[in-house]
This record gives sequence, C-alpha cells and structure tokens, in this order.
Amino acid sequence: MSTPTESNPTEATISQFDAENATSMTVDFLKRLGYKGNWLPNKVSLDGELYVVEMMYQQLTAKVQINSKTKEIKEYEFTGNEAGGKSVLNSKLMLLIVGAIPTAILVLNLLGVFA
Repeated sequence: MSTPTESNPTEATISQFDAENATSMTVDFLKRLGYKGNWLPNKVSLDGELYVVEMMYQQLTAKVQINSKTKEIKEYEFTGNEAGGKSVLNSKLMLLIVGAIPTAILVLNLLGVFA
C-alpha cells in the first residue's frame, strides 16, 4: 500500500507542460521574431501531442503549434492585416483631399478667378 508522500518515479520525470506554458512560450517566440506588443491569447487546444496556440495583436493573428513532449515549435502562421495602421492613414488622406478640393474651388470663386 502506498502512502501519500510516495510518488511514482515516472511522474517525477515527466515535466508539466500545459496550456499556460504553451501560451507563455508562444509569446516569447513572437517577441523573438520581432512582434513586440500586448499579445492576447485567443485559443489554446491540444491536438494529440501538439498544443495549438492562437494569439491576437491588433489586426494580426498568430497560430503556433508546439510539441508538448519536446517543447519544440513545429509550425507557425500569421493571418490578418499586418499593415492595419496604413489603411487608417489612407482613409484620412482621402478625406483631406476630398474636403480640400471643394474648399479651394469655393475660395477661388470668391476671389473672382473664374469670373
């Protein structure tokens, strides 16, 4: 009969790699790739021996697969709009141009350039 203080030797040699460790390893990996920022975990799932971690940052989503036994990153993928800030800049520039042309025409009419 075993006592509560005894443990199975195989349990002691197995490292605990869970969803939290996979998430933290993914954030570290993304930072090493140069994607610094406040990555938010979206989904973590265990598919056989692979942890699949999905993280989000602004308009970008990263999907990283980590082997739970070897702690090796097997695959990663980015999806989404990496240049999310540029589209906002383009829309502001277009709004400025659309507003500036009628204003210029109105000022020129008041000055009598077209008369």
